[in-house]
Amino acid sequence: MLSGNSHLNGDFENLLKKYEKLIWHIAHRYFNNNEDALDICQEAAIKIYKGLPNAKIPESGSLKSWVCAVTVNACLDELRKRKKAIEISQGDELDKLAEDKKSPSAEDEALARSRAGEIMRAISSLPEDQRTMIILRDMNGLSYQELSETAGIGVNTVKSRLSRAREALRKLLER
Repeated sequence: MLSGNSHLNGDFENLLKKYEKLIWHIAHRYFNNNEDALDICQEAAIKIYKGLPNAKIPESGSLKSWVCAVTVNACLDELRKRKKAIEISQGDELDKLAEDKKSPSAEDEALARSRAGEIMRAISSLPEDQRTMIILRDMNGLSYQELSETAGIGVNTVKSRLSRAREALRKLLER
């Protein structure tokens, strides 16, 4: 697909247009504010641009999985640099509550914020591989096959890791 450098800029622009929301959602789930997420999106875009000419995507693989892997790795690289606890954005849970009810009361909204905060703190305290599985599957809707390609592991391994991640999350939330 990308044999020469002449089409690189066009391919890159098309790729970013197609996956910019996915890149944003992954980065935003790892970091607690828009500024950090934007920084990671830029870092991921640079890595995608540099890696695009040499991207090794198996015939059965997808470009989406490769973009996810590059983005997750950019997030994890940044987390390793910072070596500090993170919190994941709570916005989507409140949006879902607003969709479910036409006008949530202030009490309902406060309860939703509190519960969403508990869930996000629990997710952020999971080990790196479990957190990644939860974010990509449960929060971004990647298929088992896409997760397999993104993580470079078999589908059965994805299923077992996701199961362990969900169980660990359940235990954290029961406390």
